[in-house]
Amino acid sequence: MNIGTLVYQENQGNLRLGTITGKELDEKGWAWFAVDWHDDGCHVQATDWQTKMRNDGVDRYNKTYRSDELTAVAVKHLEKVTVAHHLLKDYRPVREIPAC
Repeated sequence: MNIGTLVYQENQGNLRLGTITGKELDEKGWAWFAVDWHDDGCHVQATDWQTKMRNDGVDRYNKTYRSDELTAVAVKHLEKVTVAHHLLKDYRPVREIPAC
């Protein structure tokens, strides 16, 4: 994975998609990445709720992510499955239910 790679992470039941904006290697050889998350409102809402419920003052917003916490997305594959989904209009509900 490199800067500019589209990645995903499943966290708290939310599928997060983002673009890598920074990369650093630590002394043990692990790659750590900064990610600009796209349309991340559901994750922010879930994280804020978790912080409120725990009331322990811990910052649960990661600034960097280790390479094993992220998965690269094949953009062409994502485009194909999205188009295929939209072609199945007869199988989708009339009204979309928001995720959060």
